[in-house]
Amino acid sequence: MSDDLSEKLTDAFEHTDYDLVTASRNRDQVRVAVLPAGADPDALRAIIEEALDADALLGFTVTSETVDANDTIGTVATFRRRD
Repeated sequence: MSDDLSEKLTDAFEHTDYDLVTASRNRDQVRVAVLPAGADPDALRAIIEEALDADALLGFTVTSETVDANDTIGTVATFRRRD
């Protein structure tokens, strides 16, 4: 993932009720994992849209998944991003 994208997401989650676990990018697919599990999808979308260009986000999905090597369950937002 580009450092700029990672920095924007890190900054966006810094003063929220969510802990950013990871943010990764594979081509145009972005995966953002946060704690706790069951995070509000609308709140996550608003935070991410504020950090990134909202018009560049496509197919925003939120699920509960394992987010680390310790089998911690968290909330994962995935979306495609147009550059």
